[in-house]
Amino acid sequence: METSLKEETVMTSTLEKKTFNRIIILTDFSEAARNAIKYAIDAFGNEVEYELVNSYYARTSSATLLDINDMLAKDSETGLAGDMEWIKEQYPDLDLTINVLSLFGSPVDAIRKLHKNITQDLVIMGTKGASGIDAVLFGSTAATVIRTTVVPVISVPPSCSFKGFNEIVLTTDGSDNYGDSVFDPLEKMQTKFGSKVTVLTIENDGKKVDLQGMDFPFEVNMYTKLQDKNIVDTIVNYCEEDNADLMVLTPQHTGFFERLFHKSISKELVTRASMPILSLENA
Repeated sequence: METSLKEETVMTSTLEKKTFNRIIILTDFSEAARNAIKYAIDAFGNEVEYELVNSYYARTSSATLLDINDMLAKDSETGLAGDMEWIKEQYPDLDLTINVLSLFGSPVDAIRKLHKNITQDLVIMGTKGASGIDAVLFGSTAATVIRTTVVPVISVPPSCSFKGFNEIVLTTDGSDNYGDSVFDPLEKMQTKFGSKVTVLTIENDGKKVDLQGMDFPFEVNMYTKLQDKNIVDTIVNYCEEDNADLMVLTPQHTGFFERLFHKSISKELVTRASMPILSLENA
């Protein structure tokens, strides 16, 4: 692999104090889901308000399937009650604020419905690992959650436990036309966790990226450029070698991230990554 590395430490003014307030945790009552619940609470403790959400629906509206939806609704409420008991057992001394919500529809529908009324900072969900993104908690709809949600999503592999947000790798194709609030999670992480952020890009097909020309609203500790045609391997290997606590994907625009957010590529990335992935909002 031909590699070109460029590093630069950037000094910035004092960061505006932004904090996390509300977090959605998606659950399907599996072990992977409970691992994501634990990851969220270990990371943010009792300083935020949580919405523990299970969504359910049958795909048609025949009379028989309406009865099935009634059954799914009861199962959803029972499962949420079970998760709450488990949380109390795991954190008996932590005064947590958790709103429990059973919602009809897809996970994306549920997120948008909640976000329409009250703004959330993050969605946190688990993945089921080696079998790929189609086995993320909500089956094939998880790909849609990650690519199209209006709230940033952290997807947590089942083997991951929270060890801090010390080292973060932000991957970008060099686009600079992001919305004003897209990078809010990174600003908040630097404020709360003192995170160090590396900005990583992959240059291929002869296209050059001017990272230093980009205007980030957070402190960049290092800029890194790599050259390789295998985008997924390059990103994953770099994050693993850098011992990253979090890989961050920017919203798709042009260049390699247009391909990166293609279902087959995102499936491979989530399957391969051994660390949590934060997908920034695509609003």
